[in-house]
Amino acid sequence: MVGAGGKTTLVYRLAAEARSAGWRVLVTTTTHMGTLSEATTGPVLVEAESAIEADLAQALATEGRATVLGRRLRPDKLEGLAPERVDALAASADLVLVEADGARGRSLKVPAPHEPVIPASTTLVIVVAALDVLGRPLDAASAHRLELVCAATGAPEGALVGPALLAAALVHPSSYLSRIRVGVRSGVFLNKADDEAAMAAAAEVAALLRPPYALVAAGSARSGRAVVFP
Repeated sequence: MVGAGGKTTLVYRLAAEARSAGWRVLVTTTTHMGTLSEATTGPVLVEAESAIEADLAQALATEGRATVLGRRLRPDKLEGLAPERVDALAASADLVLVEADGARGRSLKVPAPHEPVIPASTTLVIVVAALDVLGRPLDAASAHRLELVCAATGAPEGALVGPALLAAALVHPSSYLSRIRVGVRSGVFLNKADDEAAMAAAAEVAALLRPPYALVAAGSARSGRAVVFP
């Protein structure tokens, strides 16, 4: 999961859905993650605090899920794993979900050259953007890496964000598609589509994203509602 506007919520929504289907699920990040309730995360294993292999195997065998992180930076923030470590753990579970980007709570993002941090074992990259950005001014409160969003879309700071601007930020050659290796599937999840008006806007955005993205869905990561656009 990369992008902005609900990656952590989407990761754990997908983890819960996969667990309900009987899959063993491992969640991690290659950036940072805040502390969450273990009711959401399952067992949390921190590599800097102990050797995790036996505990991970036990957690996946007994609970079917686990979150693995690198070290605690402070009580409310944990550092993730190096992408090579994620690759080494990839065979441990049926599904590995990786939050591979940071957006500081914003709804839209164009990545800097060093972002996102995608492990080599990745098979699908989902770019997340939140529809609550629509109708808002393009500013530092709505967009992370604001200067890069403005450069990619050609919109000045303060412009109202519409479907075309949102889509332009995601399809520009400097944006996420350039970070996805050949052979890796790509998709977009338009989050916070909480009512029919938002879903109609999502359909308008989706029409501008396919192609180049192979898959576009919209819905609410929090509630679990989602629609995949044909």
